[in-house]
Amino acid sequence: MMAFFWIALAIFVALQAYIRLAPAPAARWELGAVDKAPGDYPSEGGFMAVREVEGDGTAFLNRFEDAMLSLPRTRRIDSNAGQALYVTRSGFWGFPDYTSVAVTPVDGADQSRAVVYGRLRFGRSDMGVNGKRLKRVLAQAGV
Repeated sequence: MMAFFWIALAIFVALQAYIRLAPAPAARWELGAVDKAPGDYPSEGGFMAVREVEGDGTAFLNRFEDAMLSLPRTRRIDSNAGQALYVTRSGFWGFPDYTSVAVTPVDGADQSRAVVYGRLRFGRSDMGVNGKRLKRVLAQAGV
């Protein structure tokens, strides 16, 4: 019986280590070209939102970052021109959800298009968690 306990404990520790330490290269989560109209696009494992923002989108990106970083267990893991990547971990298990945000100019307008995509790393369904989080963050960012 004691051997079963130690084996179960070792499996639990190994699973926790994998969830928290598994590599997730930033390039895997970059947003490519997204050709969708403004709106919300829920999916089983994530949530995408497309919004029109004023100007070149810099002010939106700053407000979005402030809102994302105000969330518990969230940090920015990559940033480049017009795009950023964040990870938010669940409380107990530490499962990562990745959120990408990108801003591209709209031709012939003084506006840009912001694409925000939050999705899970492990599993199939996020049970709507990414959608709820991103709707709250977008409201805080003013879009």
